[in-house]
Amino acid sequence: MNHALIRSLLAVALTTVFASAQAQVPEATPQELADLESAAPNLVAAIECKRKLVYTDAVKAFVKDPNSFENIILPAPVSIFGLRTVVIGVTEDDGNGGGGYVAKFSNVSLKEVAKAARVKGPDYKRNVKGGGMIEVGSEDKETVYITCIRGASDD
Repeated sequence: MNHALIRSLLAVALTTVFASAQAQVPEATPQELADLESAAPNLVAAIECKRKLVYTDAVKAFVKDPNSFENIILPAPVSIFGLRTVVIGVTEDDGNGGGGYVAKFSNVSLKEVAKAARVKGPDYKRNVKGGGMIEVGSEDKETVYITCIRGASDD
């Protein structure tokens, strides 16, 4: 099967399915904030493609189903490449031996997100150590995403 096509389809799936929620952050409980403080380093490292997501109890408080393709709305922002967001997503198995992590941003341009993630146009992608790829793109005029696709450089 064509790995480039699989990567493209995974990126589209990760972003289009996540498109449903525009983050309205409800008031967080002290436990949710404590869980996020503990989970944030693992979530950020996965989205920044530094390592696969480590499923600690705190991470499991947010990632209930690692293959749901649904938005995860965090109780407070996390910083991905220096940009703050509360909307993330996780897909561990795309059915083709890969998976990925995504963060979504509003009120920031594609070029700003690309610069923060250190990717350049026209395709806004870069391979990372350990078999991953970071891709930056835009769902619509208001939402820009950073996706870490794992297993992407196994051509």
